[in-house]
Amino acid sequence: MRRMQKHLLLISLTLCAAISVAYAATPEPSTKSNSYYLFTKALPTTDAGVVAVPSRFKWSIETSWSGIDAQGKDLPDTRVMMRLYDPDQNFTALTAQMDLETAETLQRELADIIAKKRENVDYQYRPQLYDSSLIPTGEIKGFGRNGELIIELQPQKAK
Repeated sequence: MRRMQKHLLLISLTLCAAISVAYAATPEPSTKSNSYYLFTKALPTTDAGVVAVPSRFKWSIETSWSGIDAQGKDLPDTRVMMRLYDPDQNFTALTAQMDLETAETLQRELADIIAKKRENVDYQYRPQLYDSSLIPTGEIKGFGRNGELIIELQPQKAK
């Protein structure tokens, strides 16, 4: 009898833990959660380390699905998923989930670039992705005993 009680206690604790984890992992509809996963090991790279995506790969844009609740109803999800996949090999190289605001911004910016490129094929757009003032600069002072390069970093200028 006591042994059976221990098993029931263990089973109920395990069930409670599983429900807690599932509840904690369920995204809130208002949560702004963007994530991406890039699987590049199967893709060829150039000598510079740039991933070469074969032309047979296709883009897929779909609504995201977060699962079902205890009553079997779909959980609401306000995200969009973008995939880059190889239909011949049944392989997904990139998945990106984004909230609706991010997807809308991406759509607007892409539409603007496409419109400008159609007007002028020489149009180039390169966003500034980093602040060059945050890159540390320094002065080479010499070499240490073990052959390490000694660099004195310059203080960064305040904006």
